[in-house]
Amino acid sequence: MYKTIIVAFFFLTFISAYGMNGFNLEGTLIPRKNILKGGPPRDGIPAINHPLFISSDKAEKIYSIDDYAIVVSTAKETKAYPISVLNWHEIVNDIVGDTHLVISYCPLCGTGMVFYSKQENAQLSFGVSGLLYQSDVLLYDKQTESLWSQLLLKSVSGKYKGSKLKIFPSMHVRLIKFLKENPKTRVLSKETGFSRDYSRNPYANYEKTNTLYFPINVRPKKYHFKEWSLIILSKNPVIVPMSSLKNSKGRVLIKTKGEKVLIQYNKETRELNCLGQVSQCVSGYFFALKTFYPQAKIHR
Repeated sequence: MYKTIIVAFFFLTFISAYGMNGFNLEGTLIPRKNILKGGPPRDGIPAINHPLFISSDKAEKIYSIDDYAIVVSTAKETKAYPISVLNWHEIVNDIVGDTHLVISYCPLCGTGMVFYSKQENAQLSFGVSGLLYQSDVLLYDKQTESLWSQLLLKSVSGKYKGSKLKIFPSMHVRLIKFLKENPKTRVLSKETGFSRDYSRNPYANYEKTNTLYFPINVRPKKYHFKEWSLIILSKNPVIVPMSSLKNSKGRVLIKTKGEKVLIQYNKETRELNCLGQVSQCVSGYFFALKTFYPQAKIHR
């Protein structure tokens, strides 16, 4: 009888540790109770590992004038990753110029973030775990199955637990407008190898409501949850909500401790980006930035 109880105990312990999409959650850096299943299983949202690109001329014919994109530039080339594709895949493993990068996008937080994909001289490839923390995507690397928090900028479990994600500069822009100004840009194709209706937004109207699909620890009161905002991740982080900027468009110099950051914005096209190679700027919904950086100062 006791042997049966002991076996049952170890079985339940095993299930508890591995019951979340097959990931070992023992000793995570974030509270285990706050790690939630997003719905799809591991890789149920498939990452793009062999991206194909098209010219800006072709892209202007197949993408909508209302499409947004994450744009990455190196000295050798500029690439754009349309949100209408990222909504269905969330991760693209790619090389821009000579730099290995992972392009990540969380539709629930609106955060498009690009990271160097090399850790400790090991080249990693990333996938979608199907797990969330504070409504934000948890990536995982295929080599060690470590979980990585996009907005915390670090691994929260596995071999790389505690290791940092290094941001590569990117911009969140209105795609067609950007292509007309930067015609040499190469654009991620809709030919992904997967059957998806990229003309349909699976999160339609989500950004217009104050409703969240998953619980968070910090619920901002003075701002709409989905107000488009930008955070400067300096020693003293600053969140810049779009509504805090006076004119319909322009530039503003934001001073944080030890540095000055120039921001360009356009309220009509909902664009809010840092200018220059400022790596620690992230655009997204206000609630997400405030949840992960609750002590951040709000620009007013």
